[in-house]
Amino acid sequence: MKKIKILHNRYVDSVTLMSVGERVVAEAGAENAEAQMATPANLEVLNMLGYSVPSSAGPNDLVLAVTAKDGDTAERALQLLEDCLNHKADDNRVYHSLDEIDLQEDPYDLVQISLPGKYAAAEAEKAIRKGLDVFIFSDNVPIEEEVRIKKLGIECGRLVMGPDCGVGILKGVALAAGSVVRKGRIGIIGASGSGAQEVSCVIERCGAGVSSLIGTGGRDLSREVGGLTMLHALEKLENDEETDVIVLVSKVADRQVMEKVLTRADGCKKPVVAVFLGADKEMFAAHRVHYAEFLADAALIAVRLAGGKAASIMTQGEIDALAETECKKYGKEQKYLRALYCGGTFAEESVLYWKQELPFVKFCGNVPGTEKGNADTAGHAVLDLGAEEYTQCAPHPVFEPALRNAKLQKVLEDERTAVAVFDVITGPGVHAHPADEAAKLCREAISRRGGKLTVIANICGAEGDPQNVKRIAEELRAAGVIVTGSNKESACLAAAILRRLSA
Repeated sequence: MKKIKILHNRYVDSVTLMSVGERVVAEAGAENAEAQMATPANLEVLNMLGYSVPSSAGPNDLVLAVTAKDGDTAERALQLLEDCLNHKADDNRVYHSLDEIDLQEDPYDLVQISLPGKYAAAEAEKAIRKGLDVFIFSDNVPIEEEVRIKKLGIECGRLVMGPDCGVGILKGVALAAGSVVRKGRIGIIGASGSGAQEVSCVIERCGAGVSSLIGTGGRDLSREVGGLTMLHALEKLENDEETDVIVLVSKVADRQVMEKVLTRADGCKKPVVAVFLGADKEMFAAHRVHYAEFLADAALIAVRLAGGKAASIMTQGEIDALAETECKKYGKEQKYLRALYCGGTFAEESVLYWKQELPFVKFCGNVPGTEKGNADTAGHAVLDLGAEEYTQCAPHPVFEPALRNAKLQKVLEDERTAVAVFDVITGPGVHAHPADEAAKLCREAISRRGGKLTVIANICGAEGDPQNVKRIAEELRAAGVIVTGSNKESACLAAAILRRLSA
């Protein structure tokens, strides 16, 4: 029995939509529950699931759809789905606007904003003027509005994280897609969401922990924004009694802004580690900060500076030996590497490493450093599945991994694939089972091909995440997947294999 309901002109962000669907399946006994904005891509998915959505539904409308064994169960599930979205099924207090909050009665100190971009800045301004820090998950906020509210935040002494901020940890609370990392003495400031999360998780694997992870949004180090939040956050962590070491994380950005940030870091009274992926090492030579070329390197340096001991990683000798063993399995037609990433920073970091180590190898894909082309049929291919071309009308793959799984299945079935690489990202705000289907696909493909296939995966996640990263690692290894300790380690192993395939 299938039932649907359309809520016209009702916007709900993808994180909330995903979580309520899972809750309804668990609590109402439904076989399936979907809550999706009626974008073309989502309507296509709903149609594939057997739901007939009226043609009157448009991108600004919300579709509720359930499948259950009988009409009563379907009706109950549909009602619970709507109640969850209206917060009627929650015990928490519900506000319909910031104006309703009495900070004397409910002493909040942060507002997380997930609205269409054109509304986000106005709500952020309200929050700042009420004395609240803001975490802006929304994207598509005009850059002049970003500059305005960040300057207002600095003037009022409030942190402005975002827009387009994917991760954060404040006072032990994980925000958006962030992981629940162990508390410790290392503070992170990140203009790259998945990059900052990777650093935090590698720090935890070393037995250390994180005091705060302050996301800035991906445009913060642009010339227009000028590093406003990174500089403000650096001042905050410098004066934070719970922070001993600070790590700055970003993709390569505007040179003048990066120089300004590094110059400010030179005067910091605490050790500062900086990883600006793709920036040339010479830029760091004139500065006191500790330079790291890759994400995992930054984490290991920070742990040592904090007095800890770096976790064991595969030596180059161990990587070469494993690569040699894997290459002996392949057939003559197996020549190519195919890499699929949910974390855009992981895709870029891998390509940077491969271009550095294998300058003679050509990669196709949608990542800087690759050539344009049909990555589904090309040779070596690298895809960032979180890029706008995939997420404009569909949920990001960390919230709904169906697209990644479909692409992975195609890669694993291609007889020319020798190495498949992917990432798994965990945390309270992302999909509850990010690797179950991927593990199943890998197990079936490796078995079908007689073991003549290498699959490499990195899990970016913490022990406190609800998905249970240890279980995911065991599940993937049982399926025949090589689970590495970091994205860089995945890239190193893949490069060692490619070097032999290209010889």
